[in-house]
This record gives sequence, structure tokens and C-alpha cells, in this order.
Amino acid sequence: MAHVTNHVWNRLRPEFSIKSIVTNTLVCAFALMGASFCAYAQDSAPVENGAENTALDTSTAQVLPNIDIDRFDDIPREQMTVNPDMIDGMIYKPDAIPLSQYRRKTNDPSSLVAYSNTGMMADGQTVRSYYAAIYSGSTSGVYFNVAAQICEMMERTFERHRVHCVPLRSQGVGSNIRLMKEGRVQLTIVQSNNNWEAQKGIVPIPGARSVMSLHDEMGLLVVRNDSGIESVGDLRGKRINIGPEGSASRELWLELLSRYGLSLDDLETVYSVAQDYNTLGICEDYIDAFGLWIGHPASLIEDALACEARVVGMGGPLTDEMVKANQYFFNQVLPAKTYSAQEKAISSYGFKASLIAYEPADPYVVYWITRIIHENIGLMKQLYPAFGSVVVEDMFKKGNFLPFHKGAACYWETDAHACDWQKYYHQVDPNRPPKPDYSDQKK
Repeated sequence: MAHVTNHVWNRLRPEFSIKSIVTNTLVCAFALMGASFCAYAQDSAPVENGAENTALDTSTAQVLPNIDIDRFDDIPREQMTVNPDMIDGMIYKPDAIPLSQYRRKTNDPSSLVAYSNTGMMADGQTVRSYYAAIYSGSTSGVYFNVAAQICEMMERTFERHRVHCVPLRSQGVGSNIRLMKEGRVQLTIVQSNNNWEAQKGIVPIPGARSVMSLHDEMGLLVVRNDSGIESVGDLRGKRINIGPEGSASRELWLELLSRYGLSLDDLETVYSVAQDYNTLGICEDYIDAFGLWIGHPASLIEDALACEARVVGMGGPLTDEMVKANQYFFNQVLPAKTYSAQEKAISSYGFKASLIAYEPADPYVVYWITRIIHENIGLMKQLYPAFGSVVVEDMFKKGNFLPFHKGAACYWETDAHACDWQKYYHQVDPNRPPKPDYSDQKK
């Protein structure tokens, strides 16, 4: 019977002996993970624009529906007649976004654009600026890297759209979903299975809308060379880390093991440790293998391979059956030489990384994020290895089970009225280059 533990390699509580290799730093780092967001998520209040938040006498609160909400920052919340963070029935107070960017007049749904921050041009004319924040994952992970690269491309093309962009770190997919439920997200990265489960109502994400699919997230095993593991079926009797309770990786592990007729009791030891400690587990011989469903190449995997380890695919007939049974899974191939000493291509499976947006998010911002990524994907694949697996057609066709956000719907031209919101905005860069015809998908 497997020994199931939630400790860092079974050695971070008094009842277990602590090997010298597990330093106080590691213990403290693990302890901090229990704190709120542990510096992985942005926990501060939204950034306010002081120039636009002028004080107003509290006696005017009774006429709030006719006055700009942005001007009520100094009024005690209990004196307000409406919740200024509610938009169309959903709480919306996105992190790292100026207050004036997302607060609206209560009687004017088009007013989101009216109070965007302005900048001064060389000729003395003012022009609006907009703000985008993308929640991702830990700073050592692929999601944060991808979000940062999207924002870098937005910076390169800033004069076309004037959208400032910043990546925000989080604790991963589960954290991103929770943050969206709290109204703190504009855009975030999840997995295509999260997208599908939300659309089916299995794990609802109120207000979540599709934007596009990004890179492949392929499942790979990293195994010690002396483990004898050549496939998923060889995991019986081995020491495995399947990730913390409630994590996306743990759910994927349980589904994969079940498909191969394995339970946790069939493993020698089951660890529930954060993925950040996988390299330590391999290098110090605490575990025989760990698995990641992630974009490739990934530094977390390459680092572990330096400790007499190798990568093994999760493909096989039983995996093929699982892919056929789930719309959000796809068969995938890892090209040869993606990782050290990996001379041959590896067959596996996985899903797409899904960029989603919160429904109240400014459609102008979502439109330009969608457009800039799609129009520049060739360059992004050259500059950023994480985008190497992106297939242009798949960005619209695969993994987008939720309805499209109206900003993305406008770019993808999903229906005749998808761009109706644009009448409230100044037209920027109106000469839109042609893009592939997806008409067969828009039904």
C-alpha cells in the first residue's frame, strides 16, 4: 500500500528526520507556500490614477447614478447607493489596472472607454492609453514566460493600439480560476480542459470567455535513469510526486493512472509536493519520477535532466483511448533534441493552453491582445521557444469551448454584430491585413 504524504519529501515535520540536504531555506520556502498567495499572486489593491480621482463632497452620493463613479474614491463605501465594483451583475476590480480604466457610469455601459488614461503627444494632442494584465503562473514556469512574451510584443506594437501590458504571477491554473471568480482578472491562462469543464458547467467559471488557444501543453515523465521506467505502465511500485491536493497536475495524474488501471495504492510512495521541488526530488533520490503537463521546452525539466534523468512520453494505446474520449485532449509529439540527450521524437498527449478573458474586461483591450498575437505569431515563434508548438489555425479552431469574449469575437469575426462595441472607440490602425478564413468554423 502506498504511503501518501503531503510533506516535502517526507522530511519537513518533526516526526521525520531532516536530511542535511534539506536546508532551512527550503523549509521556510515550503512554509511560506501556505500563506496567502506567497508572493506568487498580486495581492495589492488596484492601482489608482490620482490625477483623475478628484475628491467630491459626500452629499452628492444620492445622485450617484448620474455622476462618474471614478470621482467617489474618497467617499465611504457605506454611503454609496451602488457597488462601484459591479458591472453587469459581476464583481470587477482587476489587479494592476488603473481604477479609471474599469469603473463605469452606472447608466452608461459605453463609459468604460470614456475615462481611459490619456497621454500627451509631441504635438500637444492627447490620446487614450489602455491597460492589460495577464495572470499566468510562477515566475519559473512557462505560463509566466508566455504572458511576459505577449506583453513584450504588445510593447513592440504599442503605437498601433496604445495598450500597456503586464504579466502577473500566480500559483497556477487553480489560482487563476479563483482570481477570476473574485473579479480580479482581465485575462489569464488556463488549460483547454478547464475551458471545456467551465462550458459544460462541471467546474463553472462565471464570466469566463474564450480568447484563443496558445501553445501545446504536453504531458511528459521525467524519470531517474536507474528507475526502469519506460512508460506509464511501469510506474507500479515506484515513488511518484503527483502534486498538491486540488492542483491541476494531481487531477491529470489521477485520470492517467486510472486509465492504466493503477491506483495510488499501487505506488510505493505518493508525494503531494509542489512542482517547484521536483528537481530536488530527482537529484536527491527521493522520487523515481514526476510528470508535468506543460509547454516545452521547460527549464524545470531541463534542470532535472542534469541529475541522471531522462524524459519519457505518456503515449500508448490506452492514452489514445483517453484522447478519443475527451474533446480537450490531443495527441502530441515532442520533437527530437528538445531536451538534453533526447535523440528521438517522443509520442505523448496533452491539451492546449487557453487564453481566456473575464466578460466585463474592456473589449478594446481583448481585441488588440488577440490581434497582435495572431498577426505576429510567426515572429513570436522565432523569438520565443514557448510558442514553437502553436499552429495558427488552432488558435481559433481548437480548445475554445467557451463563447468568445466580445473583443476576441470581433477579431475572429464570429458574427455580423461582433464588432458593435467599436463605435464607442476611436478607430486605430483601420487598415486591417487579411487573415485566414475561418468561416467553416463560425456556425
